[in-house]
Amino acid sequence: MIKKIRFILPALALSGAIAYWLTPHYSDEDESYYRAVFCSIDHSDPQFFLRDMENLVEGGNSDYALRKNHYIPALGEKMLSTWRKLSTREQSAIIEDQQRCREIMGEKQH
Repeated sequence: MIKKIRFILPALALSGAIAYWLTPHYSDEDESYYRAVFCSIDHSDPQFFLRDMENLVEGGNSDYALRKNHYIPALGEKMLSTWRKLSTREQSAIIEDQQRCREIMGEKQH
């Protein structure tokens, strides 16, 4: 029995560490940036949200920038998923006011 525990506990700890390492972790700054990008795109057709977000993130890089932002598809999907969960009233509020958009999206994502 003790031999099994000696094997099982390290295996569980290792698998937990690997699972934590493989799950994506984004900073609050990245999430906030993607919310701002999402709120600045045209919301008339949800079919183009991800494409528009990618164009805005990648297109916002200056040639001389030391740190270039690269589009993170998982964060784009997170914004789209949050949008789909909003009520029609909340979606209308988002379209009308970018500040309100960031507030609503931030509330729904936490």
